[in-house]
Amino acid sequence: MTTTYADVPGFAPWTFAPEPGPTDELMPQWPRLHADWPLVHAYSRLGHVVVSDAQQTRFAIVHPLEGGMKAYDAASLDELRRTVLEDADFLAFVMPASHVRAIVEHVGPIDADSVYYPVPYPMIGGSGAPETYASGDVWVFLDIVGQLWQRA
Repeated sequence: MTTTYADVPGFAPWTFAPEPGPTDELMPQWPRLHADWPLVHAYSRLGHVVVSDAQQTRFAIVHPLEGGMKAYDAASLDELRRTVLEDADFLAFVMPASHVRAIVEHVGPIDADSVYYPVPYPMIGGSGAPETYASGDVWVFLDIVGQLWQRA
């Protein structure tokens, strides 16, 4: 049986801002994003961040724990949502439902401004196994992970 997000009560993969926020203020420890990707639109419950160029026609998804990102051309955030963020194959790749279910069962529900993250972070030796997860404020998480990557 395949687990889907509908099987995980209270879990929504993405939180979208009503208006995009400034990357340099929301993610100050990620300076490589500030010039090319000045706007933050959303974040996932596992800490991925959706950013865009100033014209909002080029988007990227930041994968904080991996220290990487992938860019996408889209005419709008709505198009990105339809073609990427809500795509079942994309979600299965970045947030496998069985992994998410195990994390939610371990940690429990979290607030709208929170994310689930492994302790310790994988880049400093953590396994990333669901039973190692905790939760906390998304912006604090991004600040700490950004500082770790700057030191790497």
